[in-house]
Amino acid sequence: MGDTITVRKLSAWFGNSLIIRDIDMMVESNKITAIIGPSGAGKSTYIRCINRMHEVVPGARTQGEVFVDEFNIYGPGVDPVAVRSHIGMVFQRPTPFPTMSIFDNVAAGPRLHGLRNKHALRELVERSLQQAALWDEVKDRLKEPATVLSGGQQQRLCIARGLAMRPGILLLDEPASALDPIATYKVEELLLQLKTQYTVMIVTHNMQQAARIADNTAFMMGNENRVGELVEFGPTDQIFSNPLDRRTEEYITGRFG
Repeated sequence: MGDTITVRKLSAWFGNSLIIRDIDMMVESNKITAIIGPSGAGKSTYIRCINRMHEVVPGARTQGEVFVDEFNIYGPGVDPVAVRSHIGMVFQRPTPFPTMSIFDNVAAGPRLHGLRNKHALRELVERSLQQAALWDEVKDRLKEPATVLSGGQQQRLCIARGLAMRPGILLLDEPASALDPIATYKVEELLLQLKTQYTVMIVTHNMQQAARIADNTAFMMGNENRVGELVEFGPTDQIFSNPLDRRTEEYITGRFG
């Protein structure tokens, strides 16, 4: 089952530049939470902080707390690599390992973490591809390079690669922005299935997508100093039909952003 995420006073910097400031949010388990807002609002930085990828960039740092259930992932002595294996990330453009087969793309993470049993590895790869709704399309092509797949298939392969690490949380940064409408629909259908087992957070510029699949929606925007802040967060129906903040309404109705 997915995990609850509690974010408290989270801020992030690149060098001396403050990117997001004092974000508080409680992300419910086994639901889809969409993050919307104009470019430059810090949405991608925010979800990268939730699995400690932000700090990989030289000069980047964070302040605040992120709890996964009762565990503070920014607590003293916490291994960020272990955090990233529990909180999977899927990026805007499909990023399969180009020199690896379809099978090896999914198996790479578990192998790196010590899984060597061939039977167990095969079972894990098959289960992950099934969860990603890709197994039927690739089961006879597992030895082929991942680059033979279409863009939509590659994105679902990247999701399968994340699921192979058995995470509790799946973060997606505009996973369908480079895909055609049919591939986008397949990814959305997949996320609706996955939320029964995982906590899902998705950054999207597609407000129709947020309205279609998200249980809860967060609206972020930059302030007068171009620092990203959380403006409003709540059930998706309420955010889109009766937002509490005028700025949310103006963004959703296309009057800015």
